[in-house]
Amino acid sequence: NKKICIIVGHGKSKSGGYDSGAVSRDGKYQEFKIAREIAKYAADYLGCSLMNYEGNLYLTDRIKAVNKADYDFIAEIHLNAGGGKGTEVFYYNGSPTGLKTANVICEEISAELNVRNRGAKVRLNDSGKDYFAIIRDTKPTAILVETVFIDNTQELELIRTVDGQKRCGEAIGRALEKSLGMKKTEKGFKVKINTKSLYIRSGAGTGYKAIGTVKNGEIHSISATDSTGSWGRLADGRGWISLNSKYIGRL
Repeated sequence: NKKICIIVGHGKSKSGGYDSGAVSRDGKYQEFKIAREIAKYAADYLGCSLMNYEGNLYLTDRIKAVNKADYDFIAEIHLNAGGGKGTEVFYYNGSPTGLKTANVICEEISAELNVRNRGAKVRLNDSGKDYFAIIRDTKPTAILVETVFIDNTQELELIRTVDGQKRCGEAIGRALEKSLGMKKTEKGFKVKINTKSLYIRSGAGTGYKAIGTVKNGEIHSISATDSTGSWGRLADGRGWISLNSKYIGRL
């Protein structure tokens, strides 16, 4: 089974502040805040890793985290802007897997939300290399998903709600499942903590930041596991915990 990571675009600026990404015409809706929910539903559908949900990783931080891990495939989630309409996906130049997956994601989002399919695309810089650093500078096969246009009133209406974000995220999940030949990992069970204290981490692995703890004797619901089945996402949304039998017992 492929080891996949869904990444949220934007969140942290180069200077360390907040980068909202694109915004709606009225300024009420921000790319990062919508993209992170779409990304969460995609990751939940697949039971795979989710990166930058908290918006604490700048682009170079995300690239370093990806290259430090051993993912087979990554997808960074965005909303488009600039007066257009529809969905499009950028992929690594010359990658058959990237091209196939980008096309299937476009098809799924287009069908689910009834928006224009702008298709799979490659964007190159002046040096003839991939324009987007998350595609160019990462080791795994990578794509950048421009779900819909945040500055298009009709398309914003489709994904500004929880239901719309879930539909879009699960469409991405279905596409990845289909194009990469994946099987959804186990999800929806409870665990009891049987060690004094266990870290909650921002992603599925010890390389991710510890953002809290769960305590001995506590019972928690797991909404999804990563592709290895070694890490579980807490259903309350706080993060991931190890599912090593030394630390937890399944109920």
